[in-house]
Amino acid sequence: MKIELLSIFDGLFSVNTKEKKPEKSTAKIFMTDTHTNSGRTLMIEEETYAVWAYLLSTDKEDIDFDGFLCAVIDPKFSGVNSHKNILERRDAPLPALYANRYSYVKNLKKKDIKIHWQEEHVTIFIKKKVYLIMDLNTKTSYSKGLADDCDYGKQLKS
Repeated sequence: MKIELLSIFDGLFSVNTKEKKPEKSTAKIFMTDTHTNSGRTLMIEEETYAVWAYLLSTDKEDIDFDGFLCAVIDPKFSGVNSHKNILERRDAPLPALYANRYSYVKNLKKKDIKIHWQEEHVTIFIKKKVYLIMDLNTKTSYSKGLADDCDYGKQLKS
């Protein structure tokens, strides 16, 4: 009841104020999936320059390990051409040196991503193609979007 009264009050006394224009919204990808047998949770999140997959620890308090899924900005045009010791990979674009034709996925949508759990690994598909395999035993990620092994992960070889 208190909220309803405050809404009415707001409506009556805010007629002379300018309405805020809705902010332009860019929907970023965020999704989670929990394996029914093991209880492990995978989180996929679009960061500033890339989409990352995070396998959470069994207590879901920390990240066990992560994997580079793809770039959301074309690495060829990011201006990063050489590998530097990048401490926070998610805050820096993928260096063009490690990019290949699968690194950048244009107009990626949540519906394009599928997750398939198996006993020893998780496979993530983009548009029905394998893009990332996360090995649960070795805590190693293999990405189709990497031209070579680097700080972002290991290359998924066909």
